[in-house]
Amino acid sequence: MSDAVAWVVVKRAAAGDPAARRDLVNATLDNLWSLAMRLTRRPEDADDVVQETYARMFAALSGLEPSGRFEGYLARIATNLVLERWRRHRPSAPIAETIASPDAVEPWQTVADQEEDQRRLAAIWAAVGQLEPQPRAAVLLFYAHGESCEGIGQILDVPVGTIKTWLHRARNQVRQTAESLLSEPAIGRPRTGDAS
Repeated sequence: MSDAVAWVVVKRAAAGDPAARRDLVNATLDNLWSLAMRLTRRPEDADDVVQETYARMFAALSGLEPSGRFEGYLARIATNLVLERWRRHRPSAPIAETIASPDAVEPWQTVADQEEDQRRLAAIWAAVGQLEPQPRAAVLLFYAHGESCEGIGQILDVPVGTIKTWLHRARNQVRQTAESLLSEPAIGRPRTGDAS
């Protein structure tokens, strides 16, 4: 199966083909969980969102008409679930963004360069985590999942102009917040004299 899920597989899954249903889940699980994790910032919440997304998708599968990317349909369900949860109770826990494990050092990089890059990345993701849920979803869908403004508008059910405004304002807010976080010595940088 190609990177994008083919609608023919969706139709076979809707007809009850268990292999097609497995193919749908296998082809979409990693990206869906990644999106849910970025939106919720907690693995157990991401697991719940993924599970509920698949439950809703399979319940509505027979009524789906081929339109756009199937992955966009799943992203819309997951995003709406997260926004519903957020509306019910705003999170009060501090932001604790999970950063992927460090990549191997490129030959031209020093260890200090890599540590500074990771420090910047941590500040950027912490700043993204401080955005309101809908602009945060727009940022993640645009930058992490490559959705177009039109696609994000369909997923979040808002006009394209609103998406563009959210992205513009979010970029400025993330830049300012990340700069502020980077000016604090505590973000990912050991203090002088700390024991190893």
